[in-house]
Amino acid sequence: MDIRREMEQLTDRAVCVPDTERPEVRWLKEQFQIFIHMNGVCSKKDADALLYERLYHRPPKKASDILKIRYWRTGRHLPSNYRECLAFGLALELDHERLRFLMQNYYDSCDLIFWQAPRNAEDAGLQTTGLWMPGSGGAGENNEASPYAVYHKRLKRMTELVERYLSQISSSRLKQMNIDPDERSHYIRHLYYTDALQCVYRDDSPPDCNLIKHISSINYASELKRNLKLLGFIPRKTMIRHLFLLGMPELSPDFVNETLTGLGYLPLHPEHTLRTGERLDALLIGLLQLFDRTWIRRNGSDHTRQIQEALRILDKLLARQGQRHMRFMLFKALETL
Repeated sequence: MDIRREMEQLTDRAVCVPDTERPEVRWLKEQFQIFIHMNGVCSKKDADALLYERLYHRPPKKASDILKIRYWRTGRHLPSNYRECLAFGLALELDHERLRFLMQNYYDSCDLIFWQAPRNAEDAGLQTTGLWMPGSGGAGENNEASPYAVYHKRLKRMTELVERYLSQISSSRLKQMNIDPDERSHYIRHLYYTDALQCVYRDDSPPDCNLIKHISSINYASELKRNLKLLGFIPRKTMIRHLFLLGMPELSPDFVNETLTGLGYLPLHPEHTLRTGERLDALLIGLLQLFDRTWIRRNGSDHTRQIQEALRILDKLLARQGQRHMRFMLFKALETL
């Protein structure tokens, strides 16, 4: 079957689904009902007021104060940041596993955020926000449950992925880009950027990405550096893009799922939705299965080029259907070129 036709069928199956409520929101509504029952609250309005008081340590002064709580639990809006969402879950009296579902599924995020790289085991807990709680383990370096140990285990996984990616850059490509092979690690930003550009649809003809000036990718420098150090809030969709680009050409459902899980994210699940309701996971699962069973594994040896071509076709189809949130390979710095 033609590559484009394969991509069209895959996109249609993922995009053409009924406009239904997010399953994660249905789950949250169930948790809200449990909260009402456990606290003996008479109405949803009173429950919203109680949640507001727990969140902000003061009772609501006017009706509009509790409006945001109602919007969160009904899926109309989401908490504005990770800390606010976590506080919302704690106010709902969610246990650890349900908090994990709230952050990973409903908020489509990581279970634990590191705001600064820990300098030592003793101060590691001061720079994190997430599901590690005091009492779940000490802060010692040898305690596998400590933020210090978790951070370094996850950073090791990401570092190995980057090193593997760099080791596969051909000498001819490095020569084209005027990069000394022994200095390739210093140019990770530009190598990543030019590979990403090969995977997205552009109105004009795709440029020769090997020859783009290094200054073109400078706006992405600080963000990529922070992401590869696993610092700050990194959306799950962004992490998936990293895995696709750094993991080529050995992409598979097992690789993506194992790495997502190892980095504290939800593995791909066919029913999972983005915060905006799109079923990106279903699309990605179908895409990876396609890579495994068809032309990607059979057509010659340059699998990376084939995957890039498939992703570019997919991105073009999504762009023409107005599915911006589904365009997981696109990011802001690429649009400024």
